[in-house]
Order: sequence, then C-alpha cells, then structure tokens
Amino acid sequence: MSLLNPKKILVIKHGSLGDIAFALEPILAIQKKINNAVIDLVTEEKFIPFFKKMNMFHQFLTDNRKGFFATIGLIYKIISGNYDLIIDLQNSKRTNLYHFFIKTFSKAKINGSRSNAHKRYIIPPQGTESPTQGLLNQLELLGIEKVNPNFSWLESNFNKQDFDNKNVVMIIPGVSQSGKYKQWPPSNFQQLCFFLEKKGFHICLVGTSHDAEAIQPTLQHCKNIINLIDKSPPDIIYSAACKCKLIISNDTGPGHIAALSNINTLWLALDNQITKSNLSYKTNNFLILKEKMKQITVNEVNDFIIRNKLLDKI
Repeated sequence: MSLLNPKKILVIKHGSLGDIAFALEPILAIQKKINNAVIDLVTEEKFIPFFKKMNMFHQFLTDNRKGFFATIGLIYKIISGNYDLIIDLQNSKRTNLYHFFIKTFSKAKINGSRSNAHKRYIIPPQGTESPTQGLLNQLELLGIEKVNPNFSWLESNFNKQDFDNKNVVMIIPGVSQSGKYKQWPPSNFQQLCFFLEKKGFHICLVGTSHDAEAIQPTLQHCKNIINLIDKSPPDIIYSAACKCKLIISNDTGPGHIAALSNINTLWLALDNQITKSNLSYKTNNFLILKEKMKQITVNEVNDFIIRNKLLDKI
C-alpha cells in the first residue's frame, strides 16, 4: 500500500488544549490531501466532541493516558484496526511505545518524529520551529502540503447579540494549574480592563471556575463585562473571538484557540526561545515578553496597544 494512497489512516493527537490548537492546521492538511480514505482518531475523551465538529473522522479511539490495562487495550484496538498509515501528531514517549508494538504486530506504516516511525521527521533543536510548523514539516514526508486553514466548522451558535454594536476586547487572564508561572498578575489585568473600559470597550472574559482568582478583580471593578467564565468551550471561544477587536491573553490553551480567529492577539508571556517560536507563527500575533511575568507593566501594555494601533479607538 502506497503511503500516498492509504485506504485507512489513524491520526494520534491528545495533550493540552494548546497542543490541540497547534495541530489543527496539520490535521486539516491531512483531510484535504487524503480525502478518499477512512480516517480514525486517537484522542482524549474530553476532546471527542470538539473533533466531531470537523466531520473528518470515522471513528474515535479513546486514550485518556491512564492505566496499564487501558493502554494495552488501546494498542490491541490499533493493531486490530488494520490501518495502512498511522500519523502520530503527538510524538510522545508514550506513543512511541505504541509504535513498537504496532511495528511488531501489524503492517501499518508510521509517520512521526520518534524512533519507531518508518517515515521519521528529525526535529531540530527545541525553539527553532513552532509546533505547527514542525508537524507540517513532518507531513511533508508523506507529500502532504500546507493548506490555507478554514476554521468555520468551529463556529457555534451562542449569544452573539451580546456583541452587537459593541467594541469588544477578549481577555484571557487564567492559566492551567501547572502554568501559574506564566500568568500575568490578576490586578494588572484589572487595571488594563479598566483602562480599556474608559476608552469605550466592553470586556469579554473567557475561562473556567478555576480562574476565579484571576478574574475576580476585573469583575469587581469593571462594569461592561461579557462574562463567558465557565461558558466557553473551544467552539464558543473561537466564535466569540471572531466578534472581538483584539484578544489579550497569557500563553495558555484558550488563547491559542481564540487566535485561530485571525483577530489580532496580544500575548503576555515569558521571554525565552520556546515561547517565541510557539507564539510568533501567526502574523497577527503580537508579543510582550519578559523574564518574569510581573515585569510586564500595565503602562507598557497600554503603550504597546497604542503604538501598534491594535485598537482603532485608542
């Protein structure tokens, strides 16, 4: 079976929400290039409703990455699936272990960047390419080319009237529990939102109940709020972002989903090579980077927005 004409394909992608966002453009490239094959997906259970919106995958294999017996069961399902081609967009030590058994007990060819891949992409030093570009380079080994991605399938029916006739800035002040070191101080977000509100903008807050500490100062001191806290799965984040004038975010998964809208996105993040490569992939991304998040001042953010004309009314 030619790798360029497979009849049955398995794509592997789980990880954080940011990881999923980075992989969407490569996944759409697969869909366009190999549109006459049956394509299945291995992912975490929580992401299945999201991926169903793509109308691309025939079957979903759940991998919550927990437990020995669940792992053995998944490997058995993959081997029993009689796949011609496996495209590993996760490229973890765990998925490389899967491939060891797949190579031994099936005829499937594997595309990835780990040692057990047949068509292996050698990753350059970390921080020299974005995750998205790295996956696209990996797919080039299969003759799959970059596409102009269309994310309209992510659009969702939500309370769009809340945005009508308003100039809205999306603010994403939260981070994951493990990413607290990447969070701009909540009091700074509150001061920024107060500044934007005085200039006539409404504030759309995105996050979950876990972000209560990050959002509380803004909720207390600002009045013109569109509150999507705990009401913002990925499709709502994307759809709301499309209605905004600007997105301001920490380096976090919801921010990467919002940035798919191609609305100008201002990232407040740590100054290192990995961050730069991750955040500079899109032309509509703007970065303020410092060694420590608390070194980014509110005045610096305000001045950056004005100097770069990110908002027309300021």
